[in-house]
Amino acid sequence: MKAVIYREPGRVEYGEIPEKELRAGEVKLAVDACGICGSDVQGYLGRTGRRIPPMVMGHEFCGTVVETGEGVPKEWKGKRVAVYPVDFCGYCDMCQKGDVHLCLNKRAFGVLDVDGALAERINVPVKCCFPLADGVSDGAGALLEPLAVAYRGISHAGNLEGKTAVIIGAGTIGLLALSCCKLKKCGKVIVSDLSDSRLGVAERMGADVVLNPGKEDFRSRILEETDGRLADVAIEAVGVDATVAQAMAALRFGGSAVWIGNNKPVVDVNMQEIVTRELSVHGSFLYGYEEFKEMAGYLNAGEIQVEPLISCEIRMEEVPGYLEKLAHAPGDLLKVVVKGTEGRECCGI
Repeated sequence: MKAVIYREPGRVEYGEIPEKELRAGEVKLAVDACGICGSDVQGYLGRTGRRIPPMVMGHEFCGTVVETGEGVPKEWKGKRVAVYPVDFCGYCDMCQKGDVHLCLNKRAFGVLDVDGALAERINVPVKCCFPLADGVSDGAGALLEPLAVAYRGISHAGNLEGKTAVIIGAGTIGLLALSCCKLKKCGKVIVSDLSDSRLGVAERMGADVVLNPGKEDFRSRILEETDGRLADVAIEAVGVDATVAQAMAALRFGGSAVWIGNNKPVVDVNMQEIVTRELSVHGSFLYGYEEFKEMAGYLNAGEIQVEPLISCEIRMEEVPGYLEKLAHAPGDLLKVVVKGTEGRECCGI
């Protein structure tokens, strides 16, 4: 079958790989859509050690069940599903606590040496499959995975109803965090980014205020938009010194920051500010099984939007060129979704 194979840093190939034998408890999916994640781009560049060649990347995906393995009800055949991309054991200490995303024996599709969904077909455990409603597009189905990342992040902030949230970074996770904040009835959501194009997408996705800190004073604008009170919650979705500092500066006394961004392993923070203003900091990583299930419900019910951040849908054979573009000259591209032969032309970018 056709797939995009990661050969070495900076080199992927569109070619043939053997199809794996279907095991008990698994279903075979014809991949309908697979998002290219920022971690795939970093893996392509060989910067993370989280992609071990030769392998197939792709962990944000949905597909249609074309075959069922032993022990799987035949009714699954023909269903269109989004996939929780962590094959968890179910019996280790973390699984017993319900934290299956931290399973001590997990296999994550498209990570390390485990093949992912930048291929025509993939075998996955049926326990990882969540049916998609007819009204959910393939592209939106592929975005359920990053949507769950964003949802877990804002969940750390507690009850958001009527509160003011500042989101630092209008990339995929920041924009999906915006959708989650709207879902949770935030009183006002402010989005900050250096890209006016991305801020335009934020406006289309319901941001109440957008600001470009490269063109105006960040803290002054936050003070203005909050009547001098500052924000209740700050969502940091970049992960570098400057944006972490902005997130903390945006908070009122006793406010909470959620750090989802994961770019720089060590950042400088003003500890005295955190101590004397009694600020809280929550780290957030991946998502739990129940959170993924909950977001599938919201997506199926049409209660959350993700489509505006899809920049384009491409064919699988175009992936090598787009990985190179995303790595070195992304321009205004946000989320690129791979849809095999059904991919439409890039949306004018």
